[in-house]
Amino acid sequence: MTDSPNDIVGHKTFDTGERCPETGFPILRHEPLTRAEGDTLMVAIERRQKEREERMPDEKSAIDALFEAWLRLKELGWSEPQYCPKDGTRFNVIELGSTGIFDCSYNGEWPGGLYMVEDQHDVYPTSMGIAMYRLYPEDEAKRKQRMAEAAARYRAERDAEDSA
Repeated sequence: MTDSPNDIVGHKTFDTGERCPETGFPILRHEPLTRAEGDTLMVAIERRQKEREERMPDEKSAIDALFEAWLRLKELGWSEPQYCPKDGTRFNVIELGSTGIFDCSYNGEWPGGLYMVEDQHDVYPTSMGIAMYRLYPEDEAKRKQRMAEAAARYRAERDAEDSA
């Protein structure tokens, strides 16, 4: 028995963009994955692994890359997750081990509550770690306005004390 490039070795899953009217979940389409497609995927996976090994040959270089990513995300407006709203407000998160940006809210009393992550119409407590969070733009604008008002009140009170 020989392996043929046309052998079916798995399946591919596609989001159709449609929703099930009863559940609201995405309707998915599955297609066969041939041995040739699987082999092509494995070559790409192995190439990416080799590239990572070359860029980050040891723990120190991987930690440096993680630090650089963290720092750049801070420059782009992201913050550490412990500073997220704890009042049910929704915000964006990046989870460790993922390449996506997800909607999220923190539910429960800090620090024993849960980060509830939304992925399309599914909501689940994260099993990974939240790496970073950011407010939605409109909420960030409101936060900046509140901070500016608080700073103005502080300056006014300080100036009043200095003149007294």
